[in-house]
Amino acid sequence: MLVVRKICFMGWLLICCFGLSSNLLSSLAQTIIFPQSNQIKSLKVEIDGDQAEEDFRAMVPLQEGDVISLKKISGIVKSLYKTHLFSDIEVLEKGRGNFVFRLRRVKVVRHLIIYGRKEIPFPLIRPQVSSLKEGEAFLADLLPKTIAEIKTALEEQGYFQPLIEVFQDEDEENLAVDLLFRVDSYERYKIKSIRFVSSISLNEEKIRKRAQLKEGQVYIPKLLSEKLEKIREYYLEQGYRKVEVRLEEVKFDQEARGVNLTIGLFPREKTEIEIRGFEVPIKMVKSVWTGDVFEEWALTEGEAKIIQYLRKKGYLFASVSSRIERKGNLQRVVYEVNSGSKFKIGPLVFRGMKYFTQDELQRQLEIQRRIPFLPTIDGARLFQLPREIKLFYMIYGFPETQVNLNFERQGRTITPIYYISEGPQQVIDEILLKGTLSFPSTILLEKIISQPEGPFFRPNIQKDIEQLETFYANQGFRGTKIFPEIEETKKDHFLVAFKIEEGERVRLKKIIITGPKVTRRRVILKELRIFEGDVANAALIRETKYRLEKLGIFSEVRIDEQKVGPGEINLILNLKEGDRNYMGLGLGLETKEGPKALEIWNAVVRPRGTAEYIRSNVLGTAAQLSLVGQVSLKETRGVLSWEQPYFFGLPMQTYLNAWLEREERRSYAFDRRGISLSTIRELKKPQDFVLLFTLRLARTSLYKLYVAESEVDRQHFPFSTTSISGSFIWDRRDDAFNPAHGFFLSSSLEWAYPLFNAESNFQKIFSKLQYFYTFSMPQWRFSLTSRLGLGRGRIPIHERFFGGGSHSFRGTEFDELGPKDPDSGNPVGGKALFILNLELSFPLLEDLPYLHGAVFYDTGKVFLERRQFNPLDFQHALGVGLRYQTPLGPVRFEVGWSLNPSVGEKAINVFLTIGNVF
Repeated sequence: MLVVRKICFMGWLLICCFGLSSNLLSSLAQTIIFPQSNQIKSLKVEIDGDQAEEDFRAMVPLQEGDVISLKKISGIVKSLYKTHLFSDIEVLEKGRGNFVFRLRRVKVVRHLIIYGRKEIPFPLIRPQVSSLKEGEAFLADLLPKTIAEIKTALEEQGYFQPLIEVFQDEDEENLAVDLLFRVDSYERYKIKSIRFVSSISLNEEKIRKRAQLKEGQVYIPKLLSEKLEKIREYYLEQGYRKVEVRLEEVKFDQEARGVNLTIGLFPREKTEIEIRGFEVPIKMVKSVWTGDVFEEWALTEGEAKIIQYLRKKGYLFASVSSRIERKGNLQRVVYEVNSGSKFKIGPLVFRGMKYFTQDELQRQLEIQRRIPFLPTIDGARLFQLPREIKLFYMIYGFPETQVNLNFERQGRTITPIYYISEGPQQVIDEILLKGTLSFPSTILLEKIISQPEGPFFRPNIQKDIEQLETFYANQGFRGTKIFPEIEETKKDHFLVAFKIEEGERVRLKKIIITGPKVTRRRVILKELRIFEGDVANAALIRETKYRLEKLGIFSEVRIDEQKVGPGEINLILNLKEGDRNYMGLGLGLETKEGPKALEIWNAVVRPRGTAEYIRSNVLGTAAQLSLVGQVSLKETRGVLSWEQPYFFGLPMQTYLNAWLEREERRSYAFDRRGISLSTIRELKKPQDFVLLFTLRLARTSLYKLYVAESEVDRQHFPFSTTSISGSFIWDRRDDAFNPAHGFFLSSSLEWAYPLFNAESNFQKIFSKLQYFYTFSMPQWRFSLTSRLGLGRGRIPIHERFFGGGSHSFRGTEFDELGPKDPDSGNPVGGKALFILNLELSFPLLEDLPYLHGAVFYDTGKVFLERRQFNPLDFQHALGVGLRYQTPLGPVRFEVGWSLNPSVGEKAINVFLTIGNVF
């Protein structure tokens, strides 16, 4: 006999308790029973009509013989819904004690396609659909809402009364749904008439021209909104503080397929801004008076902006007064400026300090002088420092610190003097940890910022709580609560107590992996940093998530915890596999040499095309196969790569590359084919430190040679190289493309040995250091790049060191630094190289924050032999340039002057390129 009792109110109560999204809430279905027996006689778990696999069976923490109750069943259903894996849960009792859990998996929207006639701009329609999205759960109840969203988006683009059909294809095997929305028919309308209504007289012709608005245009509501915004901007430019532009009426004429529009224009009071006494950009103040503002506030804010501007210019004691003059519908805002004298800021002086030295305070505030002859800070920050100093002292327990700024004047130089009254320091006498049953207090004290006899700063207490909660979570505790208790035992002395209610310490009963269809289970297991039976360390769970994401084969990695019993949880890894195929085409420009002639093949820039195909997660191993081709007028290259995250089971990123390339250089042209095997290992300590090992076999044929044959070993014959190299990279830059702080250090040692009948027999070492520093003055940056290369043995020309050009020594053209062939004058490279680049960049225009100027000094040389290395023979260059920052690095325009050019070299070289000097 089948006994089923539905209690819908309980089901909805459970769902509401889960904190699930409203979309999921509206579509989940469930049936829960009042059990007839209090003991499980038999238990069966079904998923999508089939018997559950072991992993899913473990998600129902019941066994035959267990005591059962409605509360227990409800708790299990709640935990199952929290996993976000199931859309329907049904619990049945077939006869007394025979229980069945029927679970239905959530299906995912695999493809959502909107299509119809070609004239419809579907790329503009698709982003407006939010109820159902690719990669998210499919909920049938949301289909009507999705259709409504598509209709609204179509109407915004001028396609009215659309008829939409839906086709739904469910893939039960892959738990996916493909949705196709076909737009069958719609109506289009043209603008028949436009009427303006306004509170002021209008110049309709000028308004129509500005908005590009006229009769006969197709009526597109989205486009019309943009045109109305242009009208609003026009009136704001005329000085009106606020303009209301709205569509008053839209009348559809169904027979004529047209619309009659009424547009309302309601400008308010017109505002003119006048700054007298000093030339200050009006737009600096104009933004303050946009929209509805409190006039007294706007006057004060405008004065503050002008004063700050003048202080930055060196007018430290400037004063500004303001007033409003009204005449009819015109409001004139007048700022009277008294700039005073301009001063140079001398060294900063701090007096009255006991807790800090002057050097310590300047270092903490980042106001130490770094560039000779330039001020430490600008005049605006000079007046902000008192507030910064007070905040700094508060962190160290001085809440009553007072800072007064005075000046000493010597001619046109001002010495700022900050008088600091530190006041009493608030100190923590004792820290108590109450309720700690699992750990000694000494261990917990090491985890927090506040310490006995240290400064008392209230915001640190909250940070301490977070640190302790994190510590407990990393020790496997869940539900730990910490409450602070602060008592002032005597003036400025505090007793801080943390009342700890330890949660339950849990272990992993089961690790359940769901989602992957292609990825092999062993690939996932290799990335786990926590295992069944381990304490549920939150840090290791986070690291597991990071490592799975780093594989690059999952579009989403979600890890959920399911409580299954006292002290036990299941860890559920819900993994969504991403697209496995990628194709790309690119077209750009490359620069290598200075201008030679008007022909494109010899110009400073040359077209370059790139084609790429990538197949990821090959055979479910997280490996990647890629084919890249590059073609330009001077070089051709094809590379086939195999990439995998492990090397014979070791966690080392491994690359197997095979390539063919043809390239023309200044002194030679070559064909090369080869194969290489590289492994990369990232170390945890030191941070951002990478080791790289490479085994390379290559054969190079010179098919053109522009230097004497004596310069090349076995000219025009294939030259085989078998080499092994080891490298390290230590990258501590804050940004790889636009660094402002940090350093980059790398070094590579290569040994080419005559194996497999190869002619190679040489050794090379190449090291590079880059350093970046930003001064206390905003956007003033210093950078240093140095390179050292040394070689020995029989090194052919294509393996030698070359220098010169926009990314090297900017006093010569590409490859032109160093020894030359006596007959042709072309560079021959060398066995020793040293290059040093020093650069200072600075902001140019306040309105263009991404534009910088730069001055640089380059020095170095390439030497034919190591024994010839002599710093006295270095070439030197000075230069200036412009930088415009982009997400891919700065676009650089530079002019370099060689201070001691070699015979035949130009003294001035011009470069245009992208990226930093490297």
